[in-house]
Amino acid sequence: MSEVKTNKISSLASNNDITLDPDGTGDVVVASGHKLGVGTTSPTYQATVFGSSQSTVEIESGSDTGESRLYFTDPTTTGVGEVGYYHNGNSMRFSTASSERMRVDTNGHLLVAQTSFDTANVGHSLTTTGFAHHTRDGNIVMILNRKSSDGEILELRKNDSSVGVIGANESYAYISGTARGLRFGHSGSGAQIVPVTASGQGSDNNVDLGAASLRFDDVYAVSGVTTGSDENDKQQIASLTAAEMTAAKAISKLFKTFKWNSAVAAKGDAARTHTGVMAQQVETALTDAGLNAGDYAFYMSNTWWETSTEVAAVEADEEAGIEAQDAYTRIDTYHTADEAPEGATQRTRLGIRYAELMAFVGAATEQRLADIETRLAALEAGE
Repeated sequence: MSEVKTNKISSLASNNDITLDPDGTGDVVVASGHKLGVGTTSPTYQATVFGSSQSTVEIESGSDTGESRLYFTDPTTTGVGEVGYYHNGNSMRFSTASSERMRVDTNGHLLVAQTSFDTANVGHSLTTTGFAHHTRDGNIVMILNRKSSDGEILELRKNDSSVGVIGANESYAYISGTARGLRFGHSGSGAQIVPVTASGQGSDNNVDLGAASLRFDDVYAVSGVTTGSDENDKQQIASLTAAEMTAAKAISKLFKTFKWNSAVAAKGDAARTHTGVMAQQVETALTDAGLNAGDYAFYMSNTWWETSTEVAAVEADEEAGIEAQDAYTRIDTYHTADEAPEGATQRTRLGIRYAELMAFVGAATEQRLADIETRLAALEAGE
C-alpha cells in the first residue's frame, strides 16, 4: 500500500508539482507556483481540501499532552502567526508575532491578553455564562461613543425589559430610569446636577430626592437650600385666619428636645440631642383649631406597603463571575395598595417641613405682635 502511494506521488513529481523526499529527510514538497488539491483536481489555493458534504483536515499530536499547531510565516518576518490546540489543558490559542494574544480555555471562556480567568490581570475575559470583565492598568477601561445625535449610549435591562439607560444630552452625561433621571454637566451658571426625563431632557419640578420609606441622612451644602418663591407662581395669597393663629400659637409651644431611636440603638448615650416638634402633636393642634392637617404643606403623611423576602447566601464562583454574598432580608416597597401583593404590610410615616412650619409660626407671631402693638398704642393714646 505504501508503494502505491509513492508511485502516485512520483508521477506527479515528474511534472514538478510534488517532490517526494528531495533531500532524504522524508519531506514532501509542493513546487513553487503549484497547488495541492485533496479531493479536487482544481485546487483554488496553494492547498485545497474538498469534500462533497464536508472538508476535514486533521492535525494530530503525538501525545495527549502535545500540541497541534498551524503556523503562518513569510521570508522576512522573524515572528510568526500561530493557531494551536494545546492538549494539556485543552485550550485553543492564537498568536501573532510569536506571542500569544488570545485563547479559548477548556471551559469555553474567551481570554484576550490573559492566560487565566482573573480580574487581577490586564486583559479581557468573556465567559460562557454571559459574564465579562475588562482590566486595564492606570487608564480608562472602556469607551462607548455615540456619534451624530443625543440619546442612549448604554441600555440596562432586567428580564429583557429596559430598566434604565446611560446616555448623552447636549454634550452632558445622564443616568435615567424608565421615567426620570439625573444629568451631570455644566451651564453658563456653573456646574450642575439637574433632574431630567428618561431621554435626558430637563424635567422641572418632577423629581423627588429620597422617599418616605427611603430617606437620605445628612445633606452637606455650603449654601442654603433655595425654594421657589416667585409671586408670579402663586395665588390665593392671604394673612393667617383666626383659626390658623390659634393653631400656630399652640404649635409654637410644642418644640421639644429628643433623640432618634436609630441613633440611640447605634450610639447609646452618645446619641446627640435634636430639637423639633412631633408631627402627631402638630396634627392635633391643627385639628383642635378646626383645621385639616393634610391641607398644609408643612405637615406630611406618607403611606406605603412593603414585603420582606429572605435571600439566601451566595457562594463565590469566579468562573461564572459571581461574588460571595451573605444572606439578607430584602425589603420591597409599593406606593399603592393596588400594586402591593397580598400580605404586604402597610406603613405610614409622618413628617414636617420645618422651613414652612417656621414660616407659619412666624407669620402668626408677627400678626399677634402687630395686634398687641395696635392695642398698646390705643391704650397709650387714651392716657
